[in-house]
Amino acid sequence: MRLAPRSLGVRLALLLLLAVVGAQAVAFTMVALESSRVGRAVARTQFLDRAATLVRLLDAVPADAVPAVLEAYGSPRRSFTLDATSFVSESAMADDAARLAHRLDRRLAAGAGQARIALVDRDTDPDAPSDHGAGKLQALRVSVRLGDGRWLNGEAPLALQTPPWIRIGLIQAVASVVAVLAVAGIAMRGIVGPVSALARAAEMAGRGAVVEPLPERGPQELRTMTAAFNGMQARSRAFVADRTRMLAAISHDLRTPIASLWLRAEMVEDADLRGAMVRTISEMGRMVDATLAFAREDALVQDSGPLDLAAMVRALVADHAVLGREVSVAAPMHLPFHGRAMTLRRALDNLVDNAVRYGDRARITLESGPDSVRILVDDDGPGMPPDRVEEMFAPFTRLEVSRNAETGGTGLGLAIVRSAVRAHGGDIRMSNRPGGGLRAEITLSTREPGPSDERPASRRAMPDVVGRGHL
Repeated sequence: MRLAPRSLGVRLALLLLLAVVGAQAVAFTMVALESSRVGRAVARTQFLDRAATLVRLLDAVPADAVPAVLEAYGSPRRSFTLDATSFVSESAMADDAARLAHRLDRRLAAGAGQARIALVDRDTDPDAPSDHGAGKLQALRVSVRLGDGRWLNGEAPLALQTPPWIRIGLIQAVASVVAVLAVAGIAMRGIVGPVSALARAAEMAGRGAVVEPLPERGPQELRTMTAAFNGMQARSRAFVADRTRMLAAISHDLRTPIASLWLRAEMVEDADLRGAMVRTISEMGRMVDATLAFAREDALVQDSGPLDLAAMVRALVADHAVLGREVSVAAPMHLPFHGRAMTLRRALDNLVDNAVRYGDRARITLESGPDSVRILVDDDGPGMPPDRVEEMFAPFTRLEVSRNAETGGTGLGLAIVRSAVRAHGGDIRMSNRPGGGLRAEITLSTREPGPSDERPASRRAMPDVVGRGHL
């Protein structure tokens, strides 16, 4: 199962959120620990100050006022009592407690050993909050010997009420998350937006659409990438224009000598030789015409727009039925698609022609998926060798080894089909059916096109044709 989001903006927002939340958590933990340490030190100091003040006060008030003073200085969480013995033994004092006791002695101007301090664990007080910093409730016990020999014993927990900075810290964390989301939104508009536009333009260019130059905006790296894409598009359009002009020149230059050869062949007295020459020249003319038609079909300006694939296929089947061919279709009532109707119809027409020529009949099936359309063209012919399937998509490649156009065609049909299908961002696959016959499977993407897809298309199939040297 894929957990990572696909969108660049969502990934950026999540990374920023993780960074902020992680930093806030570390800072919150450090502040909490330090606050707990400081709070415990403050509570300890306050309690010792209260004990020192109470000792001086008890030495100054009458004996009958002592209970009232002890009650006034006590609280539900802090208690003071006068006892004959000390609650803290000298052996129970740790080094830190001994230093605190020595400081308290100096404040009271008493003799050494008159104050005893110990930090002890005690049962949790249900009325008091737990000490989150220490992990368990601890109490500070103080015993100070008075001038009359009695001991003032006091005990107070070192737990504090939840400090207000915790609430402030939580508010700050929420504010940081909101700020990060705002920054991610700005980044999505300033960075992710141009990247998405560039991706859509690249996809449309791959489908053959003429893409207008993209505005160069965003960071310097993105501007450089956009400028490179615009330059590549300009060079590609210039390349296609040059090849189109070259093909027009070839068309003009070749038709004249072919016509001249035809006239000269007609003047040959030997009937057999004349017929052979005419057939050869006719084959040359058909090859030239097919080559130029193949190139012009890709270079032809066509509008891309919404169409109904099911209606287009039914119309194609009806046209073949008029010619007496056995062609059937299985398709939904409507199948909306965005593309170039003339290009797709010619591609399907070539597949149906092949199916009828080599397999007696053609069966067309249209299937609609979540984000794609499948077009299946089946026949009942002998199929083709699996090792030659990919080879058959090359221009001028035929299974029938003779150069007779009546039996094998010119070898450009499948090349035209694949060029048209790939111009729509799809692909075609040929395979032998288990029950016999050949299947051509076309897969077309049905994702919504960008605005640039509404413009004319121009494919780059011409260099492939000219470069093979068949002319």
